[in-house]
Amino acid sequence: MDRENPVTLLGVNMVFMITAVLLITLGYYFQVKNIYAGLVITELLIIPLPALIYTAWKGMHVREAFLLRGVGPLTIWKCVLITLCAYPVGLFLNLLGNLFLGMFGELIPMPVPVAESIWEYMINILVIALAAGVAEEFFFRGFLLKGYEGLGERNAVIISAVLFGIFHFNIQNFLGPVFLGVVFGFLALRTGSVIASAAGHFVNNALSVTFMFVSGMVSKTLPQGYESTNAAGVLTSGLIFWGVMALAGGITALRLYKGMERQHRETATSVAVISFGDFIPVVVTVIIFIVFCVSELLVIINRAG
Repeated sequence: MDRENPVTLLGVNMVFMITAVLLITLGYYFQVKNIYAGLVITELLIIPLPALIYTAWKGMHVREAFLLRGVGPLTIWKCVLITLCAYPVGLFLNLLGNLFLGMFGELIPMPVPVAESIWEYMINILVIALAAGVAEEFFFRGFLLKGYEGLGERNAVIISAVLFGIFHFNIQNFLGPVFLGVVFGFLALRTGSVIASAAGHFVNNALSVTFMFVSGMVSKTLPQGYESTNAAGVLTSGLIFWGVMALAGGITALRLYKGMERQHRETATSVAVISFGDFIPVVVTVIIFIVFCVSELLVIINRAG
Protein backbone atom coordinates (compact mmCIF):
# COMPACT_ATOMS: atom_id res chain seq x y z
CA MET A 1 0.00 0.00 0.00
CA ASP A 2 1.29 3.49 -0.89
CA ARG A 3 1.46 6.12 1.84
CA GLU A 4 2.13 9.82 2.27
CA ASN A 5 5.77 10.74 2.73
CA PRO A 6 6.04 12.91 5.88
CA VAL A 7 9.31 14.58 4.85
CA THR A 8 9.27 17.83 2.86
CA LEU A 9 11.50 19.07 0.05
CA LEU A 10 12.61 22.00 2.17
CA GLY A 11 13.40 19.66 5.05
CA VAL A 12 15.39 17.25 2.87
CA ASN A 13 17.31 20.10 1.25
CA MET A 14 18.06 21.70 4.62
CA VAL A 15 19.47 18.41 5.86
CA PHE A 16 21.60 18.15 2.72
CA MET A 17 22.98 21.68 3.18
CA ILE A 18 23.70 21.15 6.88
CA THR A 19 25.44 17.85 6.16
CA ALA A 20 27.51 19.44 3.38
CA VAL A 21 28.58 22.31 5.64
CA LEU A 22 29.52 19.87 8.39
CA LEU A 23 31.55 17.90 5.84
CA ILE A 24 33.66 20.84 4.65
CA THR A 25 34.18 22.16 8.19
CA LEU A 26 34.25 19.47 10.86
CA GLY A 27 34.86 16.64 8.41
CA TYR A 28 37.82 18.31 6.77
CA TYR A 29 39.18 19.40 10.14
CA PHE A 30 39.22 15.86 11.52
CA GLN A 31 40.60 14.45 8.27
CA VAL A 32 43.52 16.90 8.33
CA LYS A 33 44.28 15.86 11.91
CA ASN A 34 44.16 12.16 11.03
CA ILE A 35 42.92 10.99 7.66
CA TYR A 36 41.55 7.62 8.79
CA ALA A 37 39.99 8.81 12.05
CA GLY A 38 38.58 11.79 10.17
CA LEU A 39 37.03 9.59 7.49
CA VAL A 40 35.44 7.32 10.11
CA ILE A 41 33.98 10.33 11.95
CA THR A 42 32.74 11.76 8.66
CA GLU A 43 31.13 8.57 7.38
CA LEU A 44 29.68 7.22 10.63
CA LEU A 45 28.65 10.48 12.34
CA ILE A 46 28.66 13.61 10.20
CA ILE A 47 26.87 12.14 7.15
CA PRO A 48 24.10 10.05 8.79
CA LEU A 49 23.40 12.04 11.97
CA PRO A 50 21.48 15.05 10.52
CA ALA A 51 19.26 12.73 8.47
CA LEU A 52 18.61 10.47 11.46
CA ILE A 53 17.66 13.45 13.63
CA TYR A 54 15.32 14.81 10.96
CA THR A 55 13.55 11.51 10.27
CA ALA A 56 13.18 10.88 14.01
CA TRP A 57 11.60 14.32 14.36
CA LYS A 58 9.20 13.43 11.55
CA GLY A 59 8.32 10.19 13.32
CA MET A 60 9.61 7.93 10.56
CA HIS A 61 10.94 4.46 11.23
CA VAL A 62 14.56 3.98 10.16
CA ARG A 63 13.65 1.14 7.80
CA GLU A 64 11.09 3.34 6.07
CA ALA A 65 13.20 6.48 5.95
CA PHE A 66 16.30 4.81 4.50
CA LEU A 67 14.79 2.11 2.27
CA LEU A 68 16.12 -0.67 4.49
CA ARG A 69 14.48 -3.64 2.83
CA GLY A 70 15.97 -7.11 2.73
CA VAL A 71 17.30 -8.38 -0.58
CA GLY A 72 18.36 -11.85 -1.65
CA PRO A 73 21.93 -12.95 -2.46
CA LEU A 74 21.10 -13.31 -6.17
CA THR A 75 19.93 -9.70 -6.31
CA ILE A 76 23.08 -8.55 -4.52
CA TRP A 77 25.19 -10.52 -6.98
CA LYS A 78 23.45 -8.88 -9.94
CA CYS A 79 24.06 -5.43 -8.42
CA VAL A 80 27.73 -6.31 -7.99
CA LEU A 81 28.00 -7.37 -11.64
CA ILE A 82 26.27 -4.19 -12.81
CA THR A 83 28.64 -2.08 -10.73
CA LEU A 84 31.68 -3.91 -12.08
CA CYS A 85 30.47 -3.27 -15.63
CA ALA A 86 29.64 0.37 -14.89
CA TYR A 87 32.99 1.10 -13.23
CA PRO A 88 34.85 1.82 -16.51
CA VAL A 89 32.16 4.34 -17.49
CA GLY A 90 32.65 6.39 -14.33
CA LEU A 91 36.41 6.16 -14.69
CA PHE A 92 36.24 7.26 -18.34
CA LEU A 93 34.09 10.28 -17.44
CA ASN A 94 36.57 11.37 -14.77
CA LEU A 95 39.44 10.84 -17.21
CA LEU A 96 37.64 12.98 -19.78
CA GLY A 97 36.95 15.74 -17.27
CA ASN A 98 40.50 15.71 -15.94
CA LEU A 99 41.94 15.74 -19.44
CA PHE A 100 40.01 18.96 -20.04
CA LEU A 101 41.14 20.45 -16.71
CA GLY A 102 44.71 19.45 -17.51
CA MET A 103 44.67 21.92 -20.39
CA PHE A 104 44.68 24.74 -17.83
CA GLY A 105 47.61 23.48 -15.79
CA GLU A 106 48.84 20.68 -13.55
CA LEU A 107 46.12 18.73 -11.75
CA ILE A 108 46.04 18.57 -7.96
CA PRO A 109 46.96 15.24 -6.31
CA MET A 110 43.85 13.87 -4.64
CA PRO A 111 43.94 13.57 -0.82
CA VAL A 112 43.05 9.88 -0.78
CA PRO A 113 45.36 7.57 1.19
CA VAL A 114 47.09 5.00 -1.01
CA ALA A 115 47.92 1.79 0.85
CA GLU A 116 51.58 0.82 0.95
CA SER A 117 51.09 -2.46 2.82
CA ILE A 118 48.51 -5.21 3.20
CA TRP A 119 47.53 -3.79 6.60
CA GLU A 120 46.89 -0.31 5.15
CA TYR A 121 45.03 -1.91 2.24
CA MET A 122 42.67 -3.68 4.65
CA ILE A 123 42.09 -0.42 6.52
CA ASN A 124 41.26 1.30 3.22
CA ILE A 125 38.80 -1.46 2.38
CA LEU A 126 37.06 -0.99 5.73
CA VAL A 127 37.10 2.81 5.78
CA ILE A 128 37.00 3.96 2.16
CA ALA A 129 35.01 1.07 0.70
CA LEU A 130 32.76 -0.28 3.46
CA ALA A 131 32.11 2.70 5.77
CA ALA A 132 31.89 5.23 2.96
CA GLY A 133 29.83 2.97 0.72
CA VAL A 134 27.24 2.19 3.38
CA ALA A 135 26.96 5.67 4.93
CA GLU A 136 26.76 7.54 1.63
CA GLU A 137 24.20 5.14 0.18
CA PHE A 138 21.98 5.39 3.25
CA PHE A 139 22.07 9.17 2.93
CA PHE A 140 21.84 9.67 -0.85
CA ARG A 141 19.95 6.60 -2.11
CA GLY A 142 18.01 6.18 1.11
CA PHE A 143 17.17 9.52 2.67
CA LEU A 144 17.55 11.89 -0.31
CA LEU A 145 16.13 9.58 -2.96
CA LYS A 146 13.04 8.90 -0.87
CA GLY A 147 12.74 12.60 -0.04
CA TYR A 148 12.65 13.49 -3.73
CA GLU A 149 10.34 10.69 -4.86
CA GLY A 150 7.40 13.12 -4.98
CA LEU A 151 9.07 14.68 -8.03
CA GLY A 152 9.01 11.34 -9.87
CA GLU A 153 11.43 8.44 -9.63
CA ARG A 154 13.64 9.45 -12.56
CA ASN A 155 13.93 13.04 -11.33
CA ALA A 156 14.70 11.77 -7.83
CA VAL A 157 17.53 9.62 -9.17
CA ILE A 158 19.05 12.41 -11.25
CA ILE A 159 18.78 15.09 -8.56
CA SER A 160 20.22 12.86 -5.84
CA ALA A 161 23.05 11.84 -8.21
CA VAL A 162 23.98 15.46 -8.99
CA LEU A 163 23.90 16.29 -5.27
CA PHE A 164 26.14 13.26 -4.70
CA GLY A 165 28.65 14.70 -7.16
CA ILE A 166 28.46 18.14 -5.56
CA PHE A 167 28.96 16.56 -2.13
CA HIS A 168 32.52 15.59 -3.12
CA PHE A 169 33.39 19.30 -3.44
CA ASN A 170 36.06 18.50 -5.99
CA ILE A 171 36.02 19.60 -9.62
CA GLN A 172 38.39 16.74 -10.55
CA ASN A 173 36.06 14.13 -9.08
CA PHE A 174 32.59 15.20 -10.17
CA LEU A 175 31.47 13.47 -13.36
CA GLY A 176 32.29 9.94 -12.15
CA PRO A 177 30.34 10.25 -8.88
CA VAL A 178 27.34 11.76 -10.70
CA PHE A 179 27.23 8.82 -13.09
CA LEU A 180 27.63 6.31 -10.27
CA GLY A 181 24.91 8.12 -8.35
CA VAL A 182 22.57 7.48 -11.26
CA VAL A 183 23.54 3.80 -11.36
CA PHE A 184 23.11 3.32 -7.60
CA GLY A 185 19.86 5.27 -7.62
CA PHE A 186 18.26 3.01 -10.23
CA LEU A 187 19.57 -0.06 -8.40
CA ALA A 188 17.89 1.14 -5.20
CA LEU A 189 14.62 1.75 -7.04
CA ARG A 190 14.67 -1.53 -8.96
CA THR A 191 15.36 -3.60 -5.83
CA GLY A 192 13.41 -1.38 -3.43
CA SER A 193 16.37 -1.39 -1.05
CA VAL A 194 19.38 0.78 -0.30
CA ILE A 195 21.23 -2.40 0.68
CA ALA A 196 21.56 -3.26 -3.01
CA SER A 197 23.07 0.12 -3.91
CA ALA A 198 25.32 -0.01 -0.83
CA ALA A 199 26.68 -3.35 -2.05
CA GLY A 200 27.39 -1.77 -5.43
CA HIS A 201 29.02 1.28 -3.84
CA PHE A 202 31.22 -0.95 -1.68
CA VAL A 203 32.37 -2.94 -4.71
CA ASN A 204 33.10 0.23 -6.67
CA ASN A 205 35.20 1.75 -3.87
CA ALA A 206 36.91 -1.55 -3.13
CA LEU A 207 37.84 -1.90 -6.78
CA SER A 208 39.29 1.62 -6.81
CA VAL A 209 41.22 0.99 -3.57
CA THR A 210 42.57 -2.27 -5.00
CA PHE A 211 43.68 -0.62 -8.24
CA MET A 212 45.49 2.08 -6.27
CA PHE A 213 47.20 -0.47 -4.04
CA VAL A 214 48.29 -2.81 -6.84
CA SER A 215 49.41 0.02 -9.12
CA GLY A 216 51.31 1.65 -6.27
CA MET A 217 53.08 -1.59 -5.49
CA VAL A 218 54.01 -2.19 -9.14
CA SER A 219 55.02 1.28 -10.29
CA LYS A 220 55.44 3.25 -7.05
CA THR A 221 53.42 6.01 -8.69
CA LEU A 222 49.86 7.20 -8.36
CA PRO A 223 47.46 4.84 -10.19
CA GLN A 224 44.60 5.48 -12.55
CA GLY A 225 41.67 5.16 -10.13
CA TYR A 226 38.81 7.62 -9.84
CA GLU A 227 40.67 9.63 -7.22
CA SER A 228 44.06 9.77 -8.88
CA THR A 229 43.64 10.39 -12.60
CA ASN A 230 46.06 13.33 -12.60
CA ALA A 231 49.06 12.91 -14.91
CA ALA A 232 48.34 14.34 -18.37
CA GLY A 233 50.23 11.54 -20.13
CA VAL A 234 48.34 8.88 -18.21
CA LEU A 235 45.06 10.62 -18.94
CA THR A 236 45.70 10.81 -22.68
CA SER A 237 47.06 7.28 -23.07
CA GLY A 238 44.28 5.75 -21.00
CA LEU A 239 41.40 7.61 -22.61
CA ILE A 240 40.95 5.35 -25.65
CA PHE A 241 41.39 2.14 -23.66
CA TRP A 242 38.92 3.15 -20.97
CA GLY A 243 36.59 4.56 -23.61
CA VAL A 244 36.30 1.13 -25.23
CA MET A 245 35.93 -0.50 -21.80
CA ALA A 246 33.26 2.04 -20.86
CA LEU A 247 31.25 1.34 -24.02
CA ALA A 248 31.34 -2.41 -23.54
CA GLY A 249 30.76 -2.20 -19.79
CA GLY A 250 27.94 0.32 -20.10
CA ILE A 251 26.04 -1.80 -22.62
CA THR A 252 26.48 -4.91 -20.49
CA ALA A 253 25.41 -3.09 -17.30
CA LEU A 254 22.27 -1.79 -19.02
CA ARG A 255 21.32 -5.27 -20.23
CA LEU A 256 21.85 -6.74 -16.78
CA TYR A 257 19.76 -4.00 -15.22
CA LYS A 258 16.87 -4.52 -17.64
CA GLY A 259 16.94 -8.21 -16.76
CA MET A 260 16.38 -7.53 -13.06
CA GLU A 261 12.88 -7.95 -11.70
CA ARG A 262 11.48 -4.82 -10.10
CA GLN A 263 10.54 -5.24 -6.44
CA HIS A 264 7.44 -3.53 -5.10
CA ARG A 265 7.85 -0.95 -2.36
CA GLU A 266 5.78 1.82 -0.79
CA THR A 267 5.98 5.10 -2.69
CA ALA A 268 4.60 8.59 -2.28
CA THR A 269 0.93 8.95 -3.21
CA SER A 270 1.08 12.63 -4.16
CA VAL A 271 3.22 14.78 -6.42
CA ALA A 272 5.26 17.33 -4.53
CA VAL A 273 4.53 21.00 -5.18
CA ILE A 274 7.79 22.73 -6.03
CA SER A 275 8.66 26.26 -4.91
CA PHE A 276 11.93 28.15 -5.19
CA GLY A 277 12.09 28.52 -1.42
CA ASP A 278 12.32 24.74 -1.04
CA PHE A 279 15.58 24.73 -3.01
CA ILE A 280 17.32 27.70 -1.38
CA PRO A 281 19.50 25.32 0.73
CA VAL A 282 20.57 23.53 -2.46
CA VAL A 283 21.35 26.85 -4.16
CA VAL A 284 23.51 27.83 -1.18
CA THR A 285 25.34 24.49 -1.37
CA VAL A 286 25.86 24.86 -5.12
CA ILE A 287 27.37 28.33 -4.58
CA ILE A 288 29.78 26.85 -2.03
CA PHE A 289 30.63 24.09 -4.52
CA ILE A 290 31.32 26.66 -7.25
CA VAL A 291 33.64 28.56 -4.90
CA PHE A 292 35.53 25.32 -4.25
CA CYS A 293 35.75 24.59 -7.98
CA VAL A 294 37.00 28.10 -8.84
CA SER A 295 39.59 27.86 -6.07
CA GLU A 296 40.78 24.47 -7.33
CA LEU A 297 40.91 25.73 -10.91
CA LEU A 298 43.07 28.68 -9.84
CA VAL A 299 45.43 26.27 -8.06
CA ILE A 300 45.62 24.11 -11.19
CA ILE A 301 46.45 27.18 -13.31
CA ASN A 302 49.06 28.40 -10.83
CA ARG A 303 50.70 24.94 -10.69
CA ALA A 304 51.37 25.28 -14.42
CA GLY A 305 53.84 28.06 -13.64
